[in-house]
Amino acid sequence: MDSDSERKLRELRLNLAEVCLEGRVDRIAALCRNPAGDALMTMINSGVRHLAMTKSDQAVAERCHRILSVEHDIGRKVAAYLALSLFSFPHGIERSFDIIDIPTPLLGTVIKILLAVPPFFTRDGARRRALAHVEATMQEIHKAVTVIDEAEFRDEVLNGFMDGYSVTAIYAEDVPLRALAQRRADLIRMYLERQGLVRDITPAARIGGNSVIRLGLLCPGTISETAAVRGHLAGIDRDVFQIIAFVPDEAATTVSAGFEDIADDFIALPVNDIAHAAEIVAGENLDILMMGANATNTCRFPWTLLMAQRLARLQVAMHSCSLTTGFPTIDIFINGKLNEPEDAQDEHTEELALIPGSSNHYLFSGGKLEPTPLTREQIGIPDAALMLVSGANFFKIGPDLINAWARILENTPTAHLLMYPFNPNWTTHYPHKEGFFRFVQERFAERGVGIERLHVLEAQPNRAPILGVLKLADLYLDSFPYSGAVSLMDPLAMGCPPVVREGHTARCRQSAALLREIGLDVLVTRSTDDYVTVVTRLLQDHSLRREMAEAVLDVTKYAHLQETGIGQDVGNLLQSALKKKLKTAAV
Repeated sequence: MDSDSERKLRELRLNLAEVCLEGRVDRIAALCRNPAGDALMTMINSGVRHLAMTKSDQAVAERCHRILSVEHDIGRKVAAYLALSLFSFPHGIERSFDIIDIPTPLLGTVIKILLAVPPFFTRDGARRRALAHVEATMQEIHKAVTVIDEAEFRDEVLNGFMDGYSVTAIYAEDVPLRALAQRRADLIRMYLERQGLVRDITPAARIGGNSVIRLGLLCPGTISETAAVRGHLAGIDRDVFQIIAFVPDEAATTVSAGFEDIADDFIALPVNDIAHAAEIVAGENLDILMMGANATNTCRFPWTLLMAQRLARLQVAMHSCSLTTGFPTIDIFINGKLNEPEDAQDEHTEELALIPGSSNHYLFSGGKLEPTPLTREQIGIPDAALMLVSGANFFKIGPDLINAWARILENTPTAHLLMYPFNPNWTTHYPHKEGFFRFVQERFAERGVGIERLHVLEAQPNRAPILGVLKLADLYLDSFPYSGAVSLMDPLAMGCPPVVREGHTARCRQSAALLREIGLDVLVTRSTDDYVTVVTRLLQDHSLRREMAEAVLDVTKYAHLQETGIGQDVGNLLQSALKKKLKTAAV
């Protein structure tokens, strides 16, 4: 952002804050309900809250705090909260009013603001505090719409929730999230019911003697999720399973191309008409409906809205979902035994169905990709330097991870780090990159690590340049607490040893599960100190580092990680789960 743009943005923020502080609910509501978009949410989503506060900003913020602490009029309190939210994040504001007291015209915007967490965090422990705030807010929202039997109130709150809920930046924490998932699922279901969008069916009994299982697949669109689903279904018995791939009508040709060798039939769904899409799916008389994408983040994703309904005899999620879905309409969750901790069932609303080993098998469409030929000079890293690389996503990178990387670079003055955090599989828009890199540079500077040792690769059109970079690298640094999954396939394919940290929840064990399955346990660490120690030792011991690189190449050569799937194991689980479901339904 240039200085002129920043100046205009600051001026507009102050103007919006002053409008809010006037306390006129009708005028604020007009800003929020503008046909061009919610003015307050647009400002908040611009990244303005990451800008350092000026004296004028601080003066406005102090007025807001004073009103929130001493004012008795709820309308003025809510207006002050909206003004303050232009400068501060919700987990750092003392609200001093309840959701049930918010003036109805402002309900939707306040709910969205309450759920609008930062895209990244710069203070130790801030992500955990933001998660706790969202959990408490969700509990209050759930209680409010359950208790208050008033149509307009419920509709305003539910619409705000559907638009505002997103946990991309906060579910990296290695903590149980079942309660959060269940409340989210309840609210989505309530929204669908109030909108008249639910098309639940009671599947008819299967025709006796029909051994073919009709498996419907809600196809994902991202490269990583497509690779995961292909890995799950490659090798499944096609004499037993007939696979019907559902693709979004808006990108039917593109998405279908990723499953031409997997599916028997393709059906385009009208993603802007959920009721009609549900009727189409239900009309296919499916034995099984499998969710191939992440249904646990935002709420208006069409596949999420479909899976919230009963459209098949058995409904299935897999590890593309970052945690339990919370939906009672999803019966089983497929994962690997190495991916889940011993108490995993307690954290799932679905029945866990575990295959042997890891579920992290990926089969990319389009065949083998050759790395782009690159030199270190082209990416600005000296030939004599030790080269660390990480594809950890922007949303996974918090102060704890940056602190660990800074310690590693401090321990090894000749090391450089190259990051490529803007994976288009997560989002096409990464807000306020400048603030993110300023934070990273400041943390590195605290350890005496110069900014010239940090290199950043922007999003690439395909994986070939990434493979080219990894071919030059000495070590790959995985993320934690939220570990990598499909991102580890590239360093492994290029013989670049990855060092990972194993957590407790499944989303924090993916990389460890993969490495344990292929016999590279030595690269799995259990604590941050261990992670830093192992990386530092490998950087300082050339012979050991070369031995690890050879071990990676040897393992990947014979494991065929990108050429085989787990379809046989998945097929066995699906048959068993379907048989159990039909038996239960018949009782």
